[in-house]
Amino acid sequence: MWYRGSVVAAIAIVALASGPWLSATAAPAAGAGKSDIVRPGEEPDDGIQGLYVGTFTAAGESTARPTEARVFGEGGGNFRALLTAGEGDKTVPVQLSGKLEGGRVVLAGRIGDDARVPQIVFTGLIAGKKLTVEAKQPDGGGKYVLTYTVPKSPTESLKPPAGAIVLLPYAPGTPPSLAEWANNAWEALADGSMVKGGGDIRTKRHLGDMQLHLEFRCPYMPTKRGQERGNSGVYLMDRYELQILDSFGLVPQDNECGGIYKVAVPKVNASYPPDVWQTYDITFLAPRFDAQGKKVKNAAVTVVQNGLTIHENVEIPGPTGGAVGGPEAKEAPLRLQDHGNPVRFRNIWALPLKEGQSPPKIPTAGK
Repeated sequence: MWYRGSVVAAIAIVALASGPWLSATAAPAAGAGKSDIVRPGEEPDDGIQGLYVGTFTAAGESTARPTEARVFGEGGGNFRALLTAGEGDKTVPVQLSGKLEGGRVVLAGRIGDDARVPQIVFTGLIAGKKLTVEAKQPDGGGKYVLTYTVPKSPTESLKPPAGAIVLLPYAPGTPPSLAEWANNAWEALADGSMVKGGGDIRTKRHLGDMQLHLEFRCPYMPTKRGQERGNSGVYLMDRYELQILDSFGLVPQDNECGGIYKVAVPKVNASYPPDVWQTYDITFLAPRFDAQGKKVKNAAVTVVQNGLTIHENVEIPGPTGGAVGGPEAKEAPLRLQDHGNPVRFRNIWALPLKEGQSPPKIPTAGK
């Protein structure tokens, strides 16, 4: 499991740290799309961890280049910021760390450990929803100026189309009905979402081919690491798990957010920070069977997370870990996992698809 303080992880994230998907969907706001309900096991958003979007201006230049940074809470008032320096093949990761004191986080970091090569020293400050970083190096350096930004998925609050089965209705400020679900231990919240209760929760209905929309929110758990940080999962047909996890800024893996467990790694890390609502738009085709009940075609899935396609027509050869017992089937319930973390869900609906039917087009980032 990747640890957010790992230099190895930071190096592998370089391609993600300047990706266009965040700026394309970002909406400035402190607290937009969030909830003030705090459940046991999570912490209130500190207004510091999250995404920062802005520019970098090299010393002696007037042209500012777009850039982004990710700030991770690590518990005890400690924070780590990940950004990139340079361009193209010369892009390198920069990690700065610091501690919250007096409402400000003073950051420090560097590039280079070879005594024969001059080091590049980075100093930064997070205060008033702004992140500023100065790079000092022998041939100039430059300055980063970024603003705390809450990204928003292009399919957040997407309304169910005609013919869809509303599994979890969503109306802001109204606790949703859980009538479509079999486990009454889960809790309907006043912000229009539901939060995990005791044990997994399944739909009463059995579903097969479908277009599924759901929205989820990972809790802020800065002292936790790996699989203990905002963990849940979506089990299509109670058998095929699509992971939910706080994977903000991490290297894509099959056991990180968006991964199909032990089957497929997401094409990109499309995860938003914790405390921000995210979306899955899933086109699922159930396995096919012949007249004797023998499987002749695997289940297949296309997944769009926060407006980015992370899986495209990926075959799932069989049940993944944690699947319900018994053989694969044409239809089965949808299951949401209780992994002990207070992950919330809202606005869940499924549009059944007929054989050969094309699902409605899903809005994507930047479209």
